[in-house]
Amino acid sequence: MKLPSYFILIPLYCVSVSLRPASRIHRRFNRPVSRSTQRLVARRHAVPLRSRLVVRWRKWIHATRRGVVNWRRAVIQWSAITLVALILLAGGIVAFSPIGQVEEIRVSRTDPRLDIEEVQQVLAPLFGHSLVTVSGREVRSLLEQRILDIRGVEVSKKYPSQLFVRVTLAPLVARARVLAPGEENLPSQGSGATLAFVTDRGTFAVVPPGFAGGASLPLIDLVDWGIRPQPGAPILSQDFLTRMQQAVDTLQTQFGQKVKRRIAFIRAQEFHLSVDKVSLWFDVRSPLEEQLLRYRMFLRSVGLAEAKEYVDLRLADRVIYR
Repeated sequence: MKLPSYFILIPLYCVSVSLRPASRIHRRFNRPVSRSTQRLVARRHAVPLRSRLVVRWRKWIHATRRGVVNWRRAVIQWSAITLVALILLAGGIVAFSPIGQVEEIRVSRTDPRLDIEEVQQVLAPLFGHSLVTVSGREVRSLLEQRILDIRGVEVSKKYPSQLFVRVTLAPLVARARVLAPGEENLPSQGSGATLAFVTDRGTFAVVPPGFAGGASLPLIDLVDWGIRPQPGAPILSQDFLTRMQQAVDTLQTQFGQKVKRRIAFIRAQEFHLSVDKVSLWFDVRSPLEEQLLRYRMFLRSVGLAEAKEYVDLRLADRVIYR
């Protein structure tokens, strides 16, 4: 038998109806509960002592852990705040207090050429500055304005007020003898010690009396200068020194000729090398390989014995000798 459709809809409608939320009944509707009923309910629903102890223990552990976490978080926060405060305080003391200012500058001597008093005079503007703000770049900039042959500068600090500076000078590559105009024909080995030198950067260096180093360095006679070379002034370029040394090495290794004298013409940018009483003239304008090739052709076609004074290798299309 087929039921009408409304018989099916009624249950669905009943299911869809929501119940009212539970709430306490009014006190006047409460019935008093006897003690026997309370004891019965307590026996029926009582929690065993062991379970109560376990629950309390777990609550205590949980509370303890929460307290430890909160305590650790508070310690970290206050430690961070204290550390930042100490850093700010130290920075303020260093920046605005005379405690952290430069009061002493010590210079380490690494070369007898270094004048410690001059270095201290150059670095005198740093006195009174905050030691934290003084940098190695600033120290090097001050020194390079007065000392041109500086190779390196190392700066270290000892708080609260000491600054240590270690200056390294450019190495010496040759002795230097400044000749006046017309003195080019002086003997290559003069009397007395040579106190002037040339560094690998081409600067003119003067050493104090009694300097024992540099005796084995080659001697370069400096001529054709407009202004007499002063200590620390650049006189020859690095390319000039490199080319001269390459020419000396090539003459000795490929031609078997030992150079006895070196003369550098500063303004003309040329150099003369004396071999077997003959002076070979080179310059820095044309490639050194081409000048040596012209010298090789001269030796094959003419011979060095035909030259009495010099062989000019500077011209591109000919070799002039006398």
